[in-house]
Amino acid sequence: MPAWTESYRAYDDDTLTALANAGLLRRAAKDVEAGKVQWTEQGTDGGVVEADGQRVQLDARGPQKAQCDCPAPGICKHILGAALWLRALEPVAGTTAPAATQATEAPAEPGPATTADPLAEVKALQAPALFKQAGVAAVRRAVQALPCGIEWRVQGGTLVMELPALNATCRYVAGAGYEGMVSEVPARERKAVHLIALAALREALGEPLPWPEGMAPAATAEPVTAALSERERAFLAQVEAMLHELLTGGLSHVSEQASARLLALNMSARGEGLPRLAALLRNLGGMVDGLVRRDHRMQERDALALMSSIQALCDALRAPAGEGADAAGRTTALRGRLRRAFDETTALELLPLGGHWWQTLGGARGLTLAFWDLAGQRLLQAVLARPDGSDTAFNRHSAWNIHAVWPGAGPAQSLCQAPLRLENPRLADDDRLALAGTARAQALPPWQTGDARLHAIGSGRWADLTAQLSEASGLSGDAAELVLLRPRATRAPVLDEAHQQLLWPVQDDQGQWLHLTVPVGDASMQRVDNLDRLAARGAPVHAVLVRVERTSTTTLLVPLALLSSDARGQVQAVSLDYANEAARPTSLAQRILRMVQWRKEQAAAPAASQPTLAQRLLSPVLGVLETQAATGRMPLTAAQAEQLQAALPGIASVGLHTVASALQAHLQSPQPSGALRLQQLCQRTVELDGLPAISA
Repeated sequence: MPAWTESYRAYDDDTLTALANAGLLRRAAKDVEAGKVQWTEQGTDGGVVEADGQRVQLDARGPQKAQCDCPAPGICKHILGAALWLRALEPVAGTTAPAATQATEAPAEPGPATTADPLAEVKALQAPALFKQAGVAAVRRAVQALPCGIEWRVQGGTLVMELPALNATCRYVAGAGYEGMVSEVPARERKAVHLIALAALREALGEPLPWPEGMAPAATAEPVTAALSERERAFLAQVEAMLHELLTGGLSHVSEQASARLLALNMSARGEGLPRLAALLRNLGGMVDGLVRRDHRMQERDALALMSSIQALCDALRAPAGEGADAAGRTTALRGRLRRAFDETTALELLPLGGHWWQTLGGARGLTLAFWDLAGQRLLQAVLARPDGSDTAFNRHSAWNIHAVWPGAGPAQSLCQAPLRLENPRLADDDRLALAGTARAQALPPWQTGDARLHAIGSGRWADLTAQLSEASGLSGDAAELVLLRPRATRAPVLDEAHQQLLWPVQDDQGQWLHLTVPVGDASMQRVDNLDRLAARGAPVHAVLVRVERTSTTTLLVPLALLSSDARGQVQAVSLDYANEAARPTSLAQRILRMVQWRKEQAAAPAASQPTLAQRLLSPVLGVLETQAATGRMPLTAAQAEQLQAALPGIASVGLHTVASALQAHLQSPQPSGALRLQQLCQRTVELDGLPAISA
């Protein structure tokens, strides 16, 4: 077997999937299994493989540089089949066997894994040669987007680098170098994003790349608070032009080029010192990519809501900030701050609160673990995630039961069983713990039910929570993702069939009640069952981990995990997505008694929420705007104009004069900018009117 074929052993299935797609890889694997791949020519520097009747020319540079005779563009199934076949060939000591002999051999079992170290290769990269390969344009783009947080792992002969800020995964294949890196980033931004990944990794390892003179990235500091420069105003105009182009083209008809342009705008926004805008553009890019793929989870209304937030942020940034400390603070909040800048901290004593599985509309998925920092009295998070579906081995169950979080801690399932001490943690300024680095965990003795520290964790007053949610509803507010509640009492969950959700009443120290909500669906059935069974057996509840979910009409507080006690009186974290609460078999009499008790509790529970006044008044307006955005037709039809005109008096009669004025302007002259501003006004009004209510 020629020596140049050894480089193909570093290309695992995830990397080959990122090069093409999972469907092509499956078809290529079937060709290999059927014996349709064999040698045609062998040489010391390359060779020719016949795959399903097509000639594939290969060399040590990997499948990206392979050439196939078929008319398919890019990486075809024949190139993938040849790569799979070469990867599986057993190495032969000494000289290679004759081609005629090896043509009949196509081993099905993979050969031994490569011994190359991709992380060591990245550390050894020479900056001048790397910048020359990337090109001046890519270097400038990379400098604009840095600094950038990164998480990484070595997977066989591949170094996988996650860039959360860019929603991208880059793979460095051992022996393939910078030009052989693999990602699903659009081609026009690929060189820059790959360079960003390498530079961010070197920075995290303490071996930063020496940038050309005058091109070093900006330091990780708070954004400047001065008024926008002409360059920044020009950039905001580019962003608005992109939004208006998407709107007039119709969100149901977006093209693949749109996601590439949004990624470029995201990188530029980071370079302009506008990280909050960059985050919104990143999320919009994920949604647009899903609309292009016709993902059933993607809705045009969600993309429209996000576009209206971007338009509102651009308007707010351009508005005169005034003078004084308040104006400077407002500008800083609107610009946002660069996150994920991890710093080494002292050891932390953490109480695990549980974990939950999630998946975004942009395709990212992961497991979030929550901890209570005893010294800092704050909620910390650690995230195991993948920004796309390229890592097929990462799923809901492997993230919980297999993937190690920190050395000494094991997988998340083991980590959540007892308090721990985390040595050499890397903590970001947004209270996120890094999973890479030198951190090491050590288990501590479990807490007991009567531990006084249980009365000092989380929030025990619901009025403080609603005030926090109200303040975070604007453009400059930092919305909390997770909150920890400390209820004094709870009632049995109540099924709200009309809204398809499970309501769990919890009481605070002041005697106020609040509904926690679990939407009922296929993805949440285990969460619903576990919550119902925990309440049925009367499990004590010391604290509840809650996620704040903002929808187009309301804000939901979704319970994810809770602190309870086992039969020995030891405090334990119960993750509703992963717990296996046993169903309690009951006799007929007990079932009847339980049904009577359930009816009493349902009658005594606070009433389920009804549509708010803002929802009823603004629903027709939001419906028309959604239709306009999906189709791209800005001129109003007669029916649409009549519908909006009918909604106008009711909106004005309750004092929503700003919304009524924007609606009147849209009726007179429907334009993309006016439609986005009207959407944002309606969206914020409904959001404020739909905040969780507390009752006595």
